[in-house]
Amino acid sequence: MRVDMDKELNKIEREVKKEKGALVFDVKDMVPKVVKFCEAISGITFYPYQREYASGIIESLLLNDGEELTALFSRQSGKSETNACVIAGCLVILPLLAKLFPDYEPLQTYANGLWVGIFAPSGGQADTTFGRTKTRIKSQNAEMILADDDIDLDLKTVASYIALSNGSFCTAMSGSKTAYIESKTYHLIVIEEAQDVDNRVVRKSIHPMGASTNATIVKVGTANDKKSDFWEAINRNRRKNLNSNGRRYHFQYDYKEVQKYNPRYAKFIEKEKDRLGVNSDEFRMAYGCEFILERGMFIVEEKFNELCALVPKLDLRTSFGGLHKLISVGIDNAKRTDSTVVTVVEMDMDKPVKIDDYTGELYYQKRILDWLEIHGDDYESQFYQIVDFLKDFNPDVIVIDSTGSGDPVADRFKHYYYDAGVEVIPWVFSAPSKDRIYRYLQQEINNNRLEIPNGSRVERLKKWQKFKYQLLDLEKTWVGKYMVCKHPNEKDAKDDYPDSLALAVFGTSREGMPEIEVEENTFYDRQGRYKPLGWKRRTPLFG
Repeated sequence: MRVDMDKELNKIEREVKKEKGALVFDVKDMVPKVVKFCEAISGITFYPYQREYASGIIESLLLNDGEELTALFSRQSGKSETNACVIAGCLVILPLLAKLFPDYEPLQTYANGLWVGIFAPSGGQADTTFGRTKTRIKSQNAEMILADDDIDLDLKTVASYIALSNGSFCTAMSGSKTAYIESKTYHLIVIEEAQDVDNRVVRKSIHPMGASTNATIVKVGTANDKKSDFWEAINRNRRKNLNSNGRRYHFQYDYKEVQKYNPRYAKFIEKEKDRLGVNSDEFRMAYGCEFILERGMFIVEEKFNELCALVPKLDLRTSFGGLHKLISVGIDNAKRTDSTVVTVVEMDMDKPVKIDDYTGELYYQKRILDWLEIHGDDYESQFYQIVDFLKDFNPDVIVIDSTGSGDPVADRFKHYYYDAGVEVIPWVFSAPSKDRIYRYLQQEINNNRLEIPNGSRVERLKKWQKFKYQLLDLEKTWVGKYMVCKHPNEKDAKDDYPDSLALAVFGTSREGMPEIEVEENTFYDRQGRYKPLGWKRRTPLFG
């Protein structure tokens, strides 16, 4: 034990009793005293970074301001231990303070006890913090404090439940999608390993449990490679930190901060550096507190903005111009509640931006011209809407999602565009076929060969906003050797626009585009557009 418990307990009791006669409850003055109480009941002394984090939780509880706090910790740095100590101490001290200061309204929330809920992606993970809380509140130091004449509390613990005779209790529950966790009420909600808790569970089930009590919600975890409720909450709180006049809402401690105070942790980190590599994604996420979204997201916002900046204030339907261009269309057919989305992409064939030295393949700049989104109509009605939309573009190749609908939809387009020489390619989504089109799209994005319309007028359009957020939400995982790109498992999340884009861009690839043979003589096609003599269609090289 790192503190003299008898001396510490007596000091806390004197300070609390002295405050009893104060006219005004001073939160700033009381926070460090409650922190000391948590250390005393737990039998530990916080490291400085743990004390900062603990103070943030306690301040919000004393104010009863319903704040959402976030904490990003390096692995094995004591986040669960800190939570356990704070919970154990506050279960005891907050109802006592409510009685000592009846005129301080925020504290009266806890007059009949502090109610705490601990959540994690699984019941086992929630039990980790709960188990530590139970250990702390059953310790020898806690027994002594609970038996003090000014406190005098009985303790009961069963399974995942702690109850005190002052009305305080603590429970641990799974935050998995299959767990039934609704219809409960808490003053303090702690979400452990928040980066892995399902977003919908957090928003639909966990958050409402603190609505009637204006609960403090604490989300604590480590960095990973996904956008999540935790990631979004961290970004909100980072912005709040900048405008808070000193109060903190986000707490972050990487391995460099932790090893300052714990030599054993420093030795552990050196072994992890050797094992993982200090520049590996695993080390950067687990110990450096870096979100590596590039690993788990198809595209990050910085890259999206970079593609928009290739041509500032690029309006819809702005063509490259020139004589040689190819128009490719991607059609993602509606499935159940989804929308049918059509994306039109133009490729500038007048000036290659890169030549592959090995294959001799030419790479060209591409530009999104426009989108069409159709809701709720049958395929027949959709067909005529799409045809009418495409009249302004005179497409060269159409890649259409034929998953589920089969070839009849594609056949309808083939028949309609037969005389115009438009190549219509049915595309059935599968793990290999989706991997193929998204790898090509990623290649073009990474090399800045895809220009996105932008500017204030364009960005106000609902279709542009849908395109942006669906693309930024697109998650990237691996199933064996195949890259799987799909929307997050959340309500209203879609990937219609990205799928349509991937199809359209793939239509410009060596495998998807029509073959062109250039001769000296030229002519204009029946749409009045210049075509090289010898323009020839071929069967795409789709396996």
